[in-house]
Amino acid sequence: QLAEIHAAVELFEAFGGREITRTRIHPHSHSHTQPVCALRQLPRQLIDQIMGAPYKRKTAKGVGTSDEAVDASAAEAASNGTHEMAKPKTKFQKLMVRVVTGAMMAGALYAVVFHVGHLGVAFTLFAITAGIFKELVDVGYSEANPERELPLYRSLQWVWFMVAMSAAYSLEALNAPLDLTKFLARLPYLDGTALAYVPLVLDARQYHDYITFMGYSVAFVVTVLTLKEGHYKTQIRILSFTVLALSLFVVQMKMAIFNVFQGLFWFLFPLLLVAVNDTFAYFSGFTMGKKVFKSVFLTLSPNKTWEGFIGGGLFTVVAGWYLPTLLATPWLACSYSDIADNGADACQIPSHFVPHAETGISAVQYHGLVLALFASLVAPFGGFFASAIKRAYGLKDFATMIPGHGGFMDRLDCQFLMAFFTWVHLTTFVAPLSPFDRAAQLVQALGPEDQAAILALIKAK
Repeated sequence: QLAEIHAAVELFEAFGGREITRTRIHPHSHSHTQPVCALRQLPRQLIDQIMGAPYKRKTAKGVGTSDEAVDASAAEAASNGTHEMAKPKTKFQKLMVRVVTGAMMAGALYAVVFHVGHLGVAFTLFAITAGIFKELVDVGYSEANPERELPLYRSLQWVWFMVAMSAAYSLEALNAPLDLTKFLARLPYLDGTALAYVPLVLDARQYHDYITFMGYSVAFVVTVLTLKEGHYKTQIRILSFTVLALSLFVVQMKMAIFNVFQGLFWFLFPLLLVAVNDTFAYFSGFTMGKKVFKSVFLTLSPNKTWEGFIGGGLFTVVAGWYLPTLLATPWLACSYSDIADNGADACQIPSHFVPHAETGISAVQYHGLVLALFASLVAPFGGFFASAIKRAYGLKDFATMIPGHGGFMDRLDCQFLMAFFTWVHLTTFVAPLSPFDRAAQLVQALGPEDQAAILALIKAK
């Protein structure tokens, strides 16, 4: 039935219906349509077919007959993908839904960070990475493969995802700062028998890149073999979109996991900065939008205003200065390895979190200002780019999982850039690795035999 609707719309386009580009139907949505343009331009019979009920059309002079009476509100509801009898939410109702859902997400974040800890946050980020990719796959699916004409559409994209994840998690620069042997020994579900194989696992890591490349080769060959005549352009566009999507968030999410093991502060603080910027930009635009500057801030996202951008930036800078002093607790400031070895109460808080004896200002507050400026001036453009993707595909949100907020991609579109910059800033200015530190990490990652061989070599010198 959905295929018939698509065929009808494409036929209408072929006969000159230039007002419609495509009627996109999400494969998992319960709503029948998400039109790109107003349905008023379609023939009444086609509207009836799409909406599943008789539909009234507005005449040129606003006077309708029994078949073509005025119902502008129903047309607007149809263009938004809602039933004509549904009451549109007011601006205040939308705000309340957004606030309540935001509070629930904040509670979940608190539980994971403060009660589960580093490993819980890392596994959550890993799962979110898969969730974001699924949303992007669904976006492309609704556009390019509604009638299942492209072979292995979903399977191939998930193969590319696994190859990208394998490559990202094998990069030495992104390896979490921890002793892998001790890490595995602390896992409660590994007994002595399983731990006996840890040296073999460590030695087998030298084949990781080779295995990843074999996966890449298989994905590449199968992608070429599945190219279908008449769909080359569409399939190449999908492949380009997939590569772009993977480059935008897979490596960045791995950087976020690196930041987590360096200290939960370096995950939570940047995340809060983006949340503060987003929240106060929303409220500043909600209360002051277009009262000072009449022009739209960016046409990619017409709801964004200069007042919102400036207001969000000012509040974010204030948060960047004061939040570090509130978050400088042992649980957040100490690295995973320090807490695992010494406990949260006995770990040594890094010196940049300790206030100066005379001024009372800590070095991390200056780092906080730098991160706040990035969160205000650069990170929002991750959201603007996501808006461009949604406009290109005629979507309001990437998903409907989070009421009032959309999906993972809608909430985390700015966090990718922020995690990237935090990793760069952290490894450059806050906790740079000296040659000795790098050598120590490499030795710790080796198996017992290799470590003994290095020790013998040092003694021989």
